[in-house]
Order: sequence, then structure tokens, then C-alpha cells
Amino acid sequence: MIGPKGRSVDIVAHELMHAELHHRVGSLKYFLKVPTWFDEGVAMQVDFRSRYALREDKAAEADRVRELTTSSKFFVSDDKALTQNYSFAKYEVSKWLSVVGSDTLYSRLARLKSGETFSEILAR
Repeated sequence: MIGPKGRSVDIVAHELMHAELHHRVGSLKYFLKVPTWFDEGVAMQVDFRSRYALREDKAAEADRVRELTTSSKFFVSDDKALTQNYSFAKYEVSKWLSVVGSDTLYSRLARLKSGETFSEILAR
């Protein structure tokens, strides 16, 4: 992913956001409480590859990505569907951050780490 043939600022930033999220909530809570759609959506906030820009006519469908809570549900073999999953996750997290404020992300992750549920930190 991050090598001589795969160097991309977007990919590096994306992967570092996964590491940041993992660091902020701790290993156990990262694996047990953070849904895959949210993890990927947060990582997509710093990934500006045009392939993952959501078309306006698809925005109404984006909230269905919230059902993709596990990696087995999110990471599908169909490339078009997988691209759509990333696009939907990016859109949903962006929409959420625009309401709660992007400056609250780290404090919300700290709340998750300290024992609040994912639903609680997601609430406005």
C-alpha cells in the first residue's frame, strides 16, 4: 500500500488516520466498539482521491453504510461496491462532523476510550 509503486499522499494520510484513531481509543475499544464504516469514514476525511467523491444523486443512499459495522460487511470483492462503501463512509462522517464540529472528534474518541458507547459519542 505504501511502497515505491504505491506512494500517494492520500493513501499515507488515510492509513495514518487509522493509526491515530487506534491510538486515541486504544486497541481493545478500537476493535470492539468502532464500526468499520466509521473507521474508514474518518480515514477518508484526509483522502482526496477523486475516485471516492460522492455524486450528489447518490447522497440520499449514503446512510445505508452505517449498517456496514464489520470489515466482512464493508470490504466486499466487487470493486464498484467497495468504492461506493468508501464514498458513503466519507460522506456520512463528513456530514456528522459538519454538525458536531470537526474540532470535537478527538474529545469524542476520548469519551469512547473512557467507557462511553459508540452511540453516545455519535450523538449530537
